Amino acid sequence: MEVTPDRTGRHFYKVQQKILAARPVFEIFNENTGEQVGVARQTWLSFLRSTMHVEDMQGNRILTARGGFFDKTFWLEDQDGNKLVRLTRPWIALRKNFKMFYRDEEIKAQGGLLAWGFEALSSGGLFAFRFDKKILAIRDQFRVEIGDYMDWKHAVASAIVVDRIFFKGSSCGCRLFCCFGFIIVMFAIIMMSLLF
Repeated sequence: MEVTPDRTGRHFYKVQQKILAARPVFEIFNENTGEQVGVARQTWLSFLRSTMHVEDMQGNRILTARGGFFDKTFWLEDQDGNKLVRLTRPWIALRKNFKMFYRDEEIKAQGGLLAWGFEALSSGGLFAFRFDKKILAIRDQFRVEIGDYMDWKHAVASAIVVDRIFFKGSSCGCRLFCCFGFIIVMFAIIMMSLLF
């Protein structure tokens, strides 16, 4: 007998990367209300050590995500610098997975067959969040479904970190769009050179 999980107390957020930005900037939307609730910005000097700030709509810093040199371990810190979440990934794994340490409990998540989504469950079996990557999109975007176990800010920031770890630079739709644009420009240049 298969039991379907309880869907009450679930919250849905959409995170999408801005197309025109000098650095990675993610806009965070509450899907239930449709309003933008926050912005995550990578810092300017993040080429050595990945750091991203999550801010509310008034520009106040809510969280900071700090990573190591090899993007193996990330810490989520509140505005006072207190460490809230530690997210780690293994050095070598057959499937994409990660562990989080949150509220003195371990949360494990493993990607599906194609690893475009993750479901994170606590060691007690409580649903933390689900990360679903949108594969064919012009800009990088994904959906986060959050249970009552985790604060929405912590879950969304963790999902952004997971996206940066596993999918950095893999926005398929944007690459496809840019390649078609490049091909069209090259074709136009060749045609113009043949006509004149």
